[in-house]
Amino acid sequence: MKKELRNSNDEVYFTVEVDKENGWLKGCWYGAVTIEQVKSAGLLYVDALQRSPYSKILNDARHYIGSFLDANEWLERVCFPPAVQAGLTCLASLVPEGHEGRLAAEDLGKRARPGFKVYIYDNEEDAVQWLKGCR
Repeated sequence: MKKELRNSNDEVYFTVEVDKENGWLKGCWYGAVTIEQVKSAGLLYVDALQRSPYSKILNDARHYIGSFLDANEWLERVCFPPAVQAGLTCLASLVPEGHEGRLAAEDLGKRARPGFKVYIYDNEEDAVQWLKGCR
């Protein structure tokens, strides 16, 4: 299962797919994304969690341009409850040091709920290792 979201120019700005080998969902961001597009991607994550047996997400924002800080309250209020209810326990977000979206990712991590952990990484190897051990 791989789903993608496209902008008005028909360019892919977000994909989510099942990584069966590792046992989680992987989402990837591309280019400049609006707050409404962040919300659409959040809802797609919830849908993917509800349709899969997986409880972990690798969120790759290394190719994302901008900040989604203004969407964090909405994500916390609208997306986190059904995501946790669907079983989400661990989310590793790949955001390089100095990336303009890092502050937003760190803020989102502080909004995690009990039983749901969020960590920010600047390299994929560390994120994968953490996700493999996360329960």
